[in-house]
Amino acid sequence: MLHRLDRLVEYTIGAIAVALVATAFGQVVARYVFGESFAWVLEVDVMLMVWLTMLSGYVGVRRRAHMATDFLVAPLSPAWRRRMAILAGLLCALIVAIIGWTSLAIVDSMNGMYFVSIPIELTVMYASLPVGMGLMLAAILVDLARLARERP
Repeated sequence: MLHRLDRLVEYTIGAIAVALVATAFGQVVARYVFGESFAWVLEVDVMLMVWLTMLSGYVGVRRRAHMATDFLVAPLSPAWRRRMAILAGLLCALIVAIIGWTSLAIVDSMNGMYFVSIPIELTVMYASLPVGMGLMLAAILVDLARLARERP
């Protein structure tokens, strides 16, 4: 259902990772070979790392690669394990929705504020919060729909 979105996010993560390696390598070369450094690299790298983290959260949810305390539900019957998975998914969806919703105020509060060395508003970095949470919420809801259709 979300396969095209998965690919888009994965390619974006790859591009961000390449950009992080390139800027870090460029900074090392500039500093140690030419004795100069770029003032903007740290801020760009922080912004890229925040976006990388938030987008990677979506990929983790889609791949179900997150930690789970399944020892609590392992002794239960398959029907009860499914019910507990649905309950856990609903709680996760609620938390992610709350974080996503409240992060909109954070993004809004950054209007007119800029990074020190680059002419980019801080909203560009903080927009990763609602975007990442929205993507994770979509992934959780798709997983909940799968669990609802599944029979134990």
